[in-house]
Amino acid sequence: MSSIRHDPRTSAAVRGSGWASNSPQAEQLLTHLAPGERVELLFTTLRFHGALTRRRLLLWRGAFKAEHMELCRPLTILKSGSQSRFGEAVVLDGPEGAIELKALSAAVARALVAAGRQVDGSAPAARPHVAQGDRSASGTPGAHRAGAGRASIPPHAGEGAGSQERVHRARSVRTWQDAELAAVDHMRSLGFTDARVTDAGADGGIDVIARDAIAQVKYYSQPIGVGPIRELRGVADSHHHLLFYASGGYTASARQFADEKKVALFSIQEVGHVTPLNAAAADLSARRRAASGRAQAPNDRATQRAAELEAQRQTVRCLITRVRAHTSEVHALPSNRYTKDLIKTLTAAHKLTDRAESLLAKSQADFQTHGGRKRSIAMADEKAREAALKLGMRA
Repeated sequence: MSSIRHDPRTSAAVRGSGWASNSPQAEQLLTHLAPGERVELLFTTLRFHGALTRRRLLLWRGAFKAEHMELCRPLTILKSGSQSRFGEAVVLDGPEGAIELKALSAAVARALVAAGRQVDGSAPAARPHVAQGDRSASGTPGAHRAGAGRASIPPHAGEGAGSQERVHRARSVRTWQDAELAAVDHMRSLGFTDARVTDAGADGGIDVIARDAIAQVKYYSQPIGVGPIRELRGVADSHHHLLFYASGGYTASARQFADEKKVALFSIQEVGHVTPLNAAAADLSARRRAASGRAQAPNDRATQRAAELEAQRQTVRCLITRVRAHTSEVHALPSNRYTKDLIKTLTAAHKLTDRAESLLAKSQADFQTHGGRKRSIAMADEKAREAALKLGMRA
C-alpha cells in the first residue's frame, strides 16, 4: 500500500512537514493527485493541512471528517506578514471569503506568497474553486460568489460614477478580513477609488485608507461604543472623510458623538450589504447617487433600525456557524470512557445553538415588534455565547 513517505509524488516534501502517513488527509492527498503531479510543499497550521503543487494548493480542515478544498495557482494573496512571535500568517482568497493560515514558518510563508505571483506578470489570477462533492474549508457549503474575499479592481480615472457603481459587488462577510475588504469595495463605490486595506502591524486605528478618506472596521457582535470612534477622529487630518463600519451596530453615545464630529456610520452585514446609519453616511451615499444621475431614496429611521437588527442577527448566525463547526465532530467520535465528557459537552453546545437558531427565526416573524425582535436576537446571542463558552471558544 502506497504512502506519502514512499510515493514519488510526495516523498520529497514529507520530511519536517508535520504530515502523518496514516492520516485521513494523507490518504485523500494521494487520491487527489494526478499521476504526474508532484507536491512541492507540505505544511500544517493550527487548522489546516496544506499541499502545494505547481498548479494548485490543496487544503484540508478537520481531524475526523477532513474537508477538502482546492485553490488554483496563482493564488490570490489578501495579506501576508508576521502576526506574532509564533510564526507568520498568510491570508488567501477562498470560495467563501478570506482563509487565514497561521502560524507558518518563514519558508512556508515565502513559498505561498511566491505561488501568488503571476508567472508572466500579465495573466489574470485563476479563480479559487471547491472540488466536486466537498465542502469549503470554512465548513459552509456554497458556490464561490463573484469577488468574494477579493478587493474589486478600481475604475480608471476617466470612468464616471456609473462605472464605480458597477465595480461595487456585495461579498460574503464571515471574518474580519472579509469585513475590511467589503469596506474597501464600498468606499471605492463612493468615489474613493484608491481605497486599500492598511498593511499588517501598527495602523494607528485605521483599517482602510484612501487619499482623502480613512475608515475603521469592527467585526463585532456587540454595538460599538464611543471610544473607537473618538480614536478614529483623533488620528484624522482636517481634509479626511471619516467612515466607520460595524457589524453589530452602535450605542446611542457613539451615534451622538459621530453626528457631532461628522463621522459616517455604516452597518456591514454578513451578506455583504452596507447601509448608512446617520446623516454623514447618508450624505456620502447621496453624493454618489447624485453623480450617477439617480435620485436619493429617503433613509428614514425605520430603515436604519431594521438594518441594525439585521446586522446583529447576521453576527449571531456567524457565531452559531463557528460553534457548529466544532460540534459536528460529535458524530465521528467513538463512544467510550475517554470521550464521554467531550461528547456530553458537544451535545450540550449543539442544543444551545438549536435554541439560538429558533430565537433568530422568531425575531423575523411578522407579528414581532421592533422591541420584540431586538429581545429575541439578544437572547439568541446569549445562547450562542453560552455554547461557545462550553467549548472554550472566544465569542
